[in-house]
Amino acid sequence: MDVTIALNGTLLAARQKEWAEHLAAPHENPLLPNEAGQLNGNGFTLQNELCVYSQLKPEYAEGLPYSGIIVTRRPCETVFDLTPEEASAVHALLAEVRAHLDATVKPDGYTVGWNVYPAGGQHIPHVHLHVIPRWATDAAAGAGVRYFLKAAAKADQARRR
Repeated sequence: MDVTIALNGTLLAARQKEWAEHLAAPHENPLLPNEAGQLNGNGFTLQNELCVYSQLKPEYAEGLPYSGIIVTRRPCETVFDLTPEEASAVHALLAEVRAHLDATVKPDGYTVGWNVYPAGGQHIPHVHLHVIPRWATDAAAGAGVRYFLKAAAKADQARRR
């Protein structure tokens, strides 16, 4: 399958706008867990004292089944702002998430990552670790984050020639 990534430079402006909107209304942060520990009523949840994992509902997962995010309970902009205790809690929860997914949906691999600031793809100023199970039967099996970033860079270079 050939995948074409059409980027025209408008995504960054949209991310910056969303970022500014969330900074202007921090009380409306969609990544702050509610009293039940869930994020916007998403699905399956695991949690510890400092962070929460919420599996995204299919309509939010955008074709990435069983994917979810780990967020800190404390409002915190990026991974670089985590306390050592929060970083440890995120890592511990990630191990629990993996054990749960391995037992329930049995993925063949994972893509796990942080987006930092609008230029890095983050549009909500609250740290969140993406956990995306992957299967050998996926159309993008074998392609990691760098694969797509390099493909976009190559397409941009070809466009500029």
